[in-house]
Amino acid sequence: MPHLDVTFFDGLVSVKQPNQGYRAGTDAILLASGLQAKADEHILELGCGTGVVMLLANHHLSACKFTGLEKSKDMLDLSRSNTEHADNIDIQEGSIRRIPKEWHLKFDQVVANPPYFDNRRAIRMSDAKETSFVNKGLTLDDWIGAMLLALKPRGVGTLIYRADGLEKICCALANQAGRLRILPIHSYVDTPAKRIIVQFRKSVKSESTLLPAVVMHERGTKEKYTPEVEKILTGKASLALS
Repeated sequence: MPHLDVTFFDGLVSVKQPNQGYRAGTDAILLASGLQAKADEHILELGCGTGVVMLLANHHLSACKFTGLEKSKDMLDLSRSNTEHADNIDIQEGSIRRIPKEWHLKFDQVVANPPYFDNRRAIRMSDAKETSFVNKGLTLDDWIGAMLLALKPRGVGTLIYRADGLEKICCALANQAGRLRILPIHSYVDTPAKRIIVQFRKSVKSESTLLPAVVMHERGTKEKYTPEVEKILTGKASLALS
């Protein structure tokens, strides 16, 4: 599969990504930067793609163990190539429809970046990007259900999704998880949030919190990102979700 060599964190992390179609970017960096864990925790990523999120998270959580699940053969090959140097990252082939029984209630944390749309007609995109942006025969509920199935009791789940999907996320987690930490992500301070990161704890009923928003860009400047976001994107700071 033709690929490009893409670097993150000011060149500290190098990842092969598809030459055409979907390539992980700011969403993956934000998601990885929001993960915090104790040494030896086991973190599962559902739909790991090329392994970008795990590689970025491993940059500051190198004492943890990571497992990725991916169904696409092309992505599987790339993710295994990208992570072959990391002894603490293991990539397995499979679908969230069939979480292995031995994975049930196993993981300390589960992370996911589910496809943002259930309908191919909801957005204009190339055919090469469709598998990453559109759920085929799956729903957001299926993704969250798989996260909950794999998590230990009191385990932590983290996902990034469209902001207008917040109601669906809360409904899917109702009576099964609590202590939600909801982080809105705005393109500009005066525009509605387009993305949200939601972190939750399984089988916990603690109160939930709406966190201060992340603003990606500032009008009237030459800089591409706000100073706070630039630090996160270059690996110099993490997102605070606790």
